[in-house]
Amino acid sequence: MRISRVLIENYRNFQKLLIDPFPPSAVIVGENGVGKTNFLRALRIVLDPELPDSARRLRPEDVCEASESSYSDGVTVRIEVDITDFAGELAAEASLDGCFSGLDPLTARLVYVFEPLASMAESAGRPLTRDDYTWDISAGIDGDRDGKRIRRDINFTVLQALRDAVGDLSRWRDSPLQDLLELRRPQQAALTNAAEEVATAMDTLAREPEIGQLAKELSNRLASMAGERTDITPSFGFASSDPDRLLRSLRLFMDRAGTRSVSDASTGNANILYLALLLERSRLRKETGVIVDTILGVEEPEAHLHPVLQRQVFSHLLHEEASLMVTTHSPHIAAVSRLDSLILLRKVADGSTGASYTSRANFSVDEKEDLERYLDVSRAEVLFCSAAILVEGIAEVYLVPAIAQALGFNLDAYGVIVANISGTDFFPFRQLLGEDSLDIPHVILTDGDPTNKKGEYLHYGLSRAAKLMSGAAVDEFTQRVEDFLAKDPESATLDLRLEAAKVGVFMGPKTLEVDLAPLLGPHMVKAHDQFSDVSDNLKEKFEAAVEGLSKGDASHQKQLLLRIDSISKGRFAQRLAHHVEQDGLASFRDAMRGRTPSEFLPAGEPWRFNEQLFTDSTYGYLISALDHVSRQVRNYGLFEENPARVTPEAR
Repeated sequence: MRISRVLIENYRNFQKLLIDPFPPSAVIVGENGVGKTNFLRALRIVLDPELPDSARRLRPEDVCEASESSYSDGVTVRIEVDITDFAGELAAEASLDGCFSGLDPLTARLVYVFEPLASMAESAGRPLTRDDYTWDISAGIDGDRDGKRIRRDINFTVLQALRDAVGDLSRWRDSPLQDLLELRRPQQAALTNAAEEVATAMDTLAREPEIGQLAKELSNRLASMAGERTDITPSFGFASSDPDRLLRSLRLFMDRAGTRSVSDASTGNANILYLALLLERSRLRKETGVIVDTILGVEEPEAHLHPVLQRQVFSHLLHEEASLMVTTHSPHIAAVSRLDSLILLRKVADGSTGASYTSRANFSVDEKEDLERYLDVSRAEVLFCSAAILVEGIAEVYLVPAIAQALGFNLDAYGVIVANISGTDFFPFRQLLGEDSLDIPHVILTDGDPTNKKGEYLHYGLSRAAKLMSGAAVDEFTQRVEDFLAKDPESATLDLRLEAAKVGVFMGPKTLEVDLAPLLGPHMVKAHDQFSDVSDNLKEKFEAAVEGLSKGDASHQKQLLLRIDSISKGRFAQRLAHHVEQDGLASFRDAMRGRTPSEFLPAGEPWRFNEQLFTDSTYGYLISALDHVSRQVRNYGLFEENPARVTPEAR
């Protein structure tokens, strides 16, 4: 059994949030304040039996600020939860009888509605108060069945982020152990025998003079303090001799020897233990018929768990517990999630929160497996970003943020991630980030790669771009590339690269280092000179190659790449990035700021970019890509002043 659809209208962060289909083992991510906790709260309103009904009588602050109506005017809050995957479970079918909203698959719907009383329609002009509202939970496709009873059988429990697991486990009334022992209660005869043995042991201890004297002294102290009428007669023991109370004295230890109590456990271990007890309690309550099922929400478990434990624990749970859902900021947990379980919450234009989710994407089996392998801890950061720049390798990971920083655009400060896909097959990642899945703003930076190792002109970059287009554009662009290769493959590719940029694929004419030489020439020479294992002769050759490429002489390309390959691209890029950040690109930046803005292509499209920046130089593709990302996350271009800092006089 699991939740398969959620609709939330006018509640807290959500003006209208629809997640359909809602995935099994859902992993909900999003920045702080976007509403992850409020999402769980909405589900609790419908399904949590421990939430008092007073919490279902909403207050003005519970209404979404983006709602078309206000609390005082009269607003309707609606939360719909669909439940499925219970066909063939007789207890579930019986409990949900009359609640069905679909038969294939068998699905039940619960609907919470908070709305003005019917009589309030006649009180126009008077601001409504809490007493003017009513709430109900109905069930079924027509909402004509009572849904309030369902939470007794099918309930939603949340393990909160800042729960004091050690304290809860130490207190009998708050510990899940209480329910587990009731479900696995020993035979009464065994309890009675144990109580008698405990009483005998306590008598033996009480006969010790020191213990007896201590009890007598304490009794005298109480009498002198409070008089003889106090109903306190102190005695010592290590457990109650009453059979029923003896069970409550049972304590959970963290080791087989019984020497480390829960209070000695680390916060992380205590939380793992608490979670295990909740899951075990749910299983036993379901097996014994106490409930039909429990859906468990875990809020930000990374607050207490070491990264290794995060991966280990949730790698198991997220693949075994279909009814589990987790909210998290942790790339360690996201990295072990099922690809189709991801839900991204983020702000939309009206200030409320919307959702994008991978369960609506049409991944093939192979693509899904590739992406799940790809999303390791470092790459899973792409799920938490405001925008992503997808690149081929480690050199771009070092250099792109450094160039952006030198131009006044701190990618980290704006949540922009440079994601290394370790290759050139961008298609699955475009699907993951595309509008039919997580809908995360992104661009692709790739090399033109015009020739192979034999020097034959094959233009791999153009073929790569064709695969990243959609609809009729795929065949059209592919045909243009084929015609280009057949007629004059050694000619410039600018027109085709511009066409690729219109769909977010920013391609250089050749390779990264060659294309950047005119921009980073002095920085490249400095970086190369710092390698102590390079002879003076090779340093001179490298400097000459950089100078030649900066002047447009492509014959120096081979020498430049030969030298960089001998050092390793990653190692050279790391050193080069340091010099770019240290020395900056002030003269280039100032020159660009003085230019008249050009037209953007394609007009009105989400991938629109600055054509002049793109066509200016061999490195223009990278600069225009950064400009495009800047406009998406900062709302102004790479070489424009921040509007918030521009004085009225300057405007």
